[in-house]
Amino acid sequence: MSFRNVLCRMAAGVLTLSVPLAFLAGSAHAADQLRVGLSAIYPVYGVAFAARELGYYKERDLDVQLTDLSGGLAQEALAAGAVDVITAPPSGVGVAISKGIKERIIAPTGGITPDGWHLVVPVNSPIKTLKDLEGKTVGISSKASSMDFLALWAARHGKITIKTIPLGTPGVPPALKNKQIDAAILWPLVSYRHLIDGEYRSLVDFGKEMDPVLPDTWAATQEAIDKKPEVLRRWLQANAKAITYMQANEAWTLEFLKRYTKEPDARVLKMAYDTIIKKMKTDGAMDPQWMANSVALATDAGFKLPPVSEIFRPIKF
Repeated sequence: MSFRNVLCRMAAGVLTLSVPLAFLAGSAHAADQLRVGLSAIYPVYGVAFAARELGYYKERDLDVQLTDLSGGLAQEALAAGAVDVITAPPSGVGVAISKGIKERIIAPTGGITPDGWHLVVPVNSPIKTLKDLEGKTVGISSKASSMDFLALWAARHGKITIKTIPLGTPGVPPALKNKQIDAAILWPLVSYRHLIDGEYRSLVDFGKEMDPVLPDTWAATQEAIDKKPEVLRRWLQANAKAITYMQANEAWTLEFLKRYTKEPDARVLKMAYDTIIKKMKTDGAMDPQWMANSVALATDAGFKLPPVSEIFRPIKF
């Protein structure tokens, strides 16, 4: 689907919903609107849907429109003004800012380690250690992506040289299965599914091996930061409340994750809950060292990014 079609679809949805609401409400007070784009179906991003379902947005007088912008459309939508906030890794935001896009990271989505991200090989592969990966191929989604930076981090960490192969996100697992590549970077829940089934072995568990970073963050347009700071603050508060509820209510969260991710395997969902949801932070803290570690993933790979101070603009909530 083209980006233009995505914008048309989003606009059509807004019109369809707003006309009858305006007719019914008359002169009633309208909740503050915030347009949020999610770059993937991902447990961490599911918090926004949970907050809406639990009524926490309405509780804070917010009308939050959530749009699935999978397939690399999130940054384009933000740059075009189609959304106010997106999910994005700090490296991606830094690249966008370097190209003149007026946006900043306002808060982490919840975690400070890339839990559930693994560098894997087939279980019967002769590659047993990271050193054995010397000169081999590693499948990633695209260059300058989170997967690319993790693969390069693993290579630096293991003091080896690898060749990263961009395959598009959906193309990574089948390429590894068909032995077109030697190893791959896998993300949750895909990594959990294959590790539980015993199909692959993990060479690097990034959630355990890496120093604290900010793998997933909320990035807002400069316009939203300037004009809607209180709206953004109330929205982040609602998200934090949803995380707290999810961490305290395992049964509800597992049922929610099953609907949100469409993952049928209870073992995979339980692993996501234990290793991701339970570890999410609710204070919005962005330690300077975490920020520096996040940016280093890209700069150490040869990318030129703006200073940390130009990428992060925390909103306290």
